[in-house]
Amino acid sequence: MNDVLGHAITAQDRLIWYYLTSFLSHAAMISKYLSPISKCDIALARKKVLRELLHVQADSEVLPRDARDNVEHFDERIDNWIGGENHNIVEIVVQSRSDYNYLRMDKKRVRRALILDEFVFISEKKDCSKFELGLVPLHDEVRRIGLEAEQWIASRSPYHFLAPR
Repeated sequence: MNDVLGHAITAQDRLIWYYLTSFLSHAAMISKYLSPISKCDIALARKKVLRELLHVQADSEVLPRDARDNVEHFDERIDNWIGGENHNIVEIVVQSRSDYNYLRMDKKRVRRALILDEFVFISEKKDCSKFELGLVPLHDEVRRIGLEAEQWIASRSPYHFLAPR
């Protein structure tokens, strides 16, 4: 992703959104395991065990539902855009917050925006309000959890996984 973002010609390429959507989808899957909606006994037990084994704190960056909802409820935002009165829907990569503000994004519908200087993703919630997601803290937590999981699997898992490296 950094290679694509590093060049003015490719910074607006759709490939950026493929990378970002893939990352958000993976973060959402982790969130589902660690913060399930279901209140059934097995889901609650899984939540407790995984949070303990992976050392996930209550304030973990992966637990809030913003990334998860953004990926899972994309269809609802499309319905909002079609049904809304504002037909200026933006999908853009900008260098800075001042560039973002210069475009008067508060007056537009934001499908998705990425502010490079801050590495902040901006989109809309189901209720049309905008939300911002700091990607660096989320990435760091996803990576940390992944390393914890790999270590546990390598040292303590009763299962044997066959997978490419």
